[in-house]
Amino acid sequence: MTSFKALFKQMFGQKRRYADLVLLLQVFAVLFLLVMALWDKSNFVYLNIDKNSNWIDYILSAGMITTPVADVIFLGLLCWQNEKINLSQTWQLAPISSVKIWLTNMFSSFVECIYIFIIQVVLGFLVVMADNLSHHLPLLYAMIDSKFNWSDFSPVIEFLLFLSGLVLVIFTFVSFANFLTRAIVDQLPFNNNILIKLFVMALIVIIAVLIAGKLNDQITTMYLRHLAKESDLFGVSTTEYFAGAIVLGVIDSYLISKLVEPKIVSR
Repeated sequence: MTSFKALFKQMFGQKRRYADLVLLLQVFAVLFLLVMALWDKSNFVYLNIDKNSNWIDYILSAGMITTPVADVIFLGLLCWQNEKINLSQTWQLAPISSVKIWLTNMFSSFVECIYIFIIQVVLGFLVVMADNLSHHLPLLYAMIDSKFNWSDFSPVIEFLLFLSGLVLVIFTFVSFANFLTRAIVDQLPFNNNILIKLFVMALIVIIAVLIAGKLNDQITTMYLRHLAKESDLFGVSTTEYFAGAIVLGVIDSYLISKLVEPKIVSR
């Protein structure tokens, strides 16, 4: 029996290459923007800084611009790798249940997101410190002298929970669309047609998004009607994401164990 630790380690190592690749590409993108800004002063407009800024300001601004793009690309790569593993005959033949393989797959991808997030935060913090020192701003000393309490970290924690819920619901939804598409197409006589697969998946995604949108409107309306706290809608969205990830996770577990795994193993 393959242990969870061994399976997780193998999946994490396989996916970490994508994290390292995205980080490397982001570094090259930042350097490219830095060179362009130094080479041609008119490129300052793309970095949203003034002409009196120094080169550390350029790096900081370029990093803030490229980070969301890098994260979206990395999330897309993880979704692709997740489904590649989910439908892999080699992985499904491992001496462990298909549901545990799926759970390990999702968990390893979530940890990968934490991995790249921590690296980006650490690098960003170092650049911010260097930028403040270059402008002789006492930010570091102010941070040391400040007395923080729980309320200071509450917005950060809420934002991290929001991101975590968003990532999990994206992972589980992609698996849901992939598994359900495969389960439907396998019942069709012309199941090898890629256009049919894309059409079925697009139809599933559109219907699911419409249903999710209606549910979100109903939940938001009910919340505002009974509690009337618009400032807490961020927390409502976070709760919806986690609830959606759990529901989709249960459906995914059923689909892969009852409909998808038998087809993969019998190939």
